[in-house]
Amino acid sequence: MIDLHSHSLYSDGSDTPEKLVDKALQVGLSALALTDHDTVRGVKHAAAAAEGTDLEIIPGVELSTFYKRGEVHIVGLFADCNNKGFLEELGQICFIREERNRKMCARLNIMGVDIDYDNLIEIYGSKTITRSHIADYMLNKGIIKERREAFDKYIGSGCPAHIRWEKITAEHGIELIKSAGGVPILAHPVAYKLTDAELEELLIHLKKHGLEGMEVFYSTNSKSFTDKSLHLARKHDLLISGGSDYHGRTKPLISLGTGMGGLKVSDSLLPPIREAIGRPMPAQEEDAPTEEPSSV
Repeated sequence: MIDLHSHSLYSDGSDTPEKLVDKALQVGLSALALTDHDTVRGVKHAAAAAEGTDLEIIPGVELSTFYKRGEVHIVGLFADCNNKGFLEELGQICFIREERNRKMCARLNIMGVDIDYDNLIEIYGSKTITRSHIADYMLNKGIIKERREAFDKYIGSGCPAHIRWEKITAEHGIELIKSAGGVPILAHPVAYKLTDAELEELLIHLKKHGLEGMEVFYSTNSKSFTDKSLHLARKHDLLISGGSDYHGRTKPLISLGTGMGGLKVSDSLLPPIREAIGRPMPAQEEDAPTEEPSSV
């Protein structure tokens, strides 16, 4: 079995890449993709930890992007982590995220919440702080009673401390991954709460712009949603991927490899994905203008 979607403390996971490797070996995975949000800084550490074992570390990233007025995530598998242009653009994305989070912390200070951005980096050992870290901090300090409260009252869209994050477009995210020779995959379509028609429209549109696959197997999928995803992937000739979206303590109900207990991602999915490595972008067709992002 394999897991093509996981996170370390280099984004919003709680485990070091080395600990992720240990857990992958414990559960018997043959391949693990480290797909931290907007960064590949943890990949080299995971690869070093897996040396001399039977575990393959697949370099990956998960890009936070927008499509129309909503957020979609694009996982990139097998991207070249030494590609200069790729790394520079990821660095810019992370810089924008950091500036946004510093401003949110400043607003929280005005609201009477004692929180310091640099202190968050020290506490969580991560240079990629997310709203999940802020929520976790507020929970541990007793400012809120449950994590959801942070998003509902403080840092969620429309809340007093929320700052809009100017995400890149999904089309550009796909292009960025392919520029580094990677394979772009639509992450967790179940999370977008789209109708069947909207999901199919999304797949058709993004495939025109180079999307090559979708996560058919995912921790929170129902059987019916997995079946629907499999049908759509085959209908539109998309590669089939899958993963747990493991985060460690951030998502305690999700285990590496097995998700919420029933996830099984076969290594038979890997050969077709490997064949797509470095595949060029398709010829672009004229599309209607993309809407501007809302406050997400």
